[in-house]
Amino acid sequence: EVGRTFEELQSIMEKVQLSDKLGVCLDTCHVSDAGYDIIHDLDGVLDEFDRVVGIDRLHAVHINDSKNPCGAHKDRHECIGKGYLGSEEFGGGMQVMQNIVSNGRLCSLPFILETPNELAGYAAEIRLLRSLQQ
Repeated sequence: EVGRTFEELQSIMEKVQLSDKLGVCLDTCHVSDAGYDIIHDLDGVLDEFDRVVGIDRLHAVHINDSKNPCGAHKDRHECIGKGYLGSEEFGGGMQVMQNIVSNGRLCSLPFILETPNELAGYAAEIRLLRSLQQ
């Protein structure tokens, strides 16, 4: 796992020539599986990202659910609402997804849906996520 923590990302970016041209895409499954608790403390995680990497370097969001609990270090994407982030059964819920798509530091960024799905499923997930935006 390379670039698993915000510190590792920052270290990598510092070593790249023209690093001021680099940005980061935050992947909801990756960040949760890495141990950052976006279910209960999204703002705290974003504060930590800002402190270590810089929120101005955040350029996009890969939105997905996770087949694994926070800190599992697995990176197994799941359809929205069927995993640990979006399902109340696993401790998350649609409020988590709503917090992500409506967060003031994220909502103006491009969101890329990255779930294991088919076209009809993607369309349903996009409708769902748009309905959650505030």
